[in-house]
Amino acid sequence: MKIIAQTKRGKFYVEEKEEVEERFTLIADWPFFRGIIQAVEELNVNDLKKGFLWSQKKGFIEEDSSIISTMIARGKKNGLREKESVLRSDYFPTSSFFRKGILEARKDTSKFYNGDKSFRPLNCSGRIIYPIVDNLEHLKKLFDTGASLIQFRVKDKSQTDITALVKKAVELSKKYTFSKLIINDHWEAAIESGAFGVHLGQEDIKFVDLSILRSSGLRLGISTHSFWEVSLALQLSPSYIACGPIFQTRVKKMPWLPQGIRNLSYWVRVLPKPLVAIGGINLSNLESVKQTGVEIISLINGISCAVSPQQAYLRFKERWEE
Repeated sequence: MKIIAQTKRGKFYVEEKEEVEERFTLIADWPFFRGIIQAVEELNVNDLKKGFLWSQKKGFIEEDSSIISTMIARGKKNGLREKESVLRSDYFPTSSFFRKGILEARKDTSKFYNGDKSFRPLNCSGRIIYPIVDNLEHLKKLFDTGASLIQFRVKDKSQTDITALVKKAVELSKKYTFSKLIINDHWEAAIESGAFGVHLGQEDIKFVDLSILRSSGLRLGISTHSFWEVSLALQLSPSYIACGPIFQTRVKKMPWLPQGIRNLSYWVRVLPKPLVAIGGINLSNLESVKQTGVEIISLINGISCAVSPQQAYLRFKERWEE
């Protein structure tokens, strides 16, 4: 073991094995992220250390610094500076969780997260408004208005009630030939009802049988808020990656600082997957979001809390597409 970085929160190190095919393995052991970073190639440990310190000085936490240092070390190997390296999408590593937090008894999930097959694409083009609703009334009104890509997000109900609502939502969506209904969290109900896709948070992914999800043909969207979460998402080859919150939001309390326009611009440039911007987007900041080049924006309060969700959707759609 070669230590790259160690703090009170954990460590980041290289595990070297002599008699296995993958001799060079990067291990992150931090509170939010315990797993393997796929380095693709053997990297210089000193370059990894310098890259880690560089990102720490920029204010990144250890989990993010582990990902960024890997990008920087790959860049150093090819004669690039730090700022050049972090702009290279092909340097962005993928990662996989350990199923258990206790490293001594860990079970690697690289097989569980079989990244050799991508989830089916969204097949969306152009600038798109992606509403999130929590009831069938709003869902129907938005389909009637012409919204195609919609997420159905139901919380604080029994599993029986949620399953029944998901089934009704999918049945409703199939009355509209253009519909693409994404179910939030409840992947088994989404499969059973024949939904277009499912959206999962980072914690949800740990408890999903991705082989079943892939074979179902559902599209997969994943929430991300940081470098290490993006790295984990990329390992799964999802249909899209959601990035947020872009601005402060009242929908739910989160430990993440808003990404802001600068970070969103970075993710648009770096990520190879379709990107969805979410969190605090409204008519007053819509133009600045548009300038980043992101094509899909997801809205909750801006549409669901409006007096007329249909009129709110059309107003956003007009501004977004102009």
